[in-house]
Amino acid sequence: MTKRTALAIMSLGILAGPAMADETGFYVGANALSPLSTYRRADIDGAFSSALSEEDSSFTMGPSSVERAHYSWQVSFGYMLTRNFGVELSFLDLGPFRYSGFGTTTSAADGSSSEVHLDLDVRSHGPALAAVGVLPMTNFWDLEARVGAMQAKTKSNFSTLVGDGSHSGDFSDNSTVVMASIGTAFTVTTHIVLRLDYLRIQHIKDKALDGAFNVDAATAGVAYVF
Repeated sequence: MTKRTALAIMSLGILAGPAMADETGFYVGANALSPLSTYRRADIDGAFSSALSEEDSSFTMGPSSVERAHYSWQVSFGYMLTRNFGVELSFLDLGPFRYSGFGTTTSAADGSSSEVHLDLDVRSHGPALAAVGVLPMTNFWDLEARVGAMQAKTKSNFSTLVGDGSHSGDFSDNSTVVMASIGTAFTVTTHIVLRLDYLRIQHIKDKALDGAFNVDAATAGVAYVF
């Protein structure tokens, strides 16, 4: 094999190798979030029962149901200071959470009963700031972790029907909560990166139920590296 042939083979090997994204610099991304869990139905059932159980009446819980968003979204803007460390600013919309419950309240005085219906809508969104850690596994495959905080604004509206009377209301609450994710990234071209992550957001406050809930979500998205 001549020297010229060897150099040609090496050049072909380099060209055929995977493209690496820039190790430092700006990037923008978008993710679809699939919530795995948020509020537990049992927690809302308990709050519902406690609110309607009084000294002069008793409450019997009936069937209830929850409906979570199938998908929500996140957009992000980040800067990699080094190959292994960066910062990321993002905005998350966690999608709607809906609860519907039914029960019966019975008066201790005369034994009369009334049906009770509750419908609750909860939605959270807000900006987040996180530190990004990257562990390169190959030229095109990385493991990633993010730890930061989200400023979550939670809006809740409810309506209740007790016998012939009805009541409705709205609540809004702000809370600074911890968020973290772990995942992997695959470099497709010098500018395109695909990401898969598992996201955890801790203790988002909800004034409607005077409590808090956690969010677990699987995410998939794409980032464009400048």
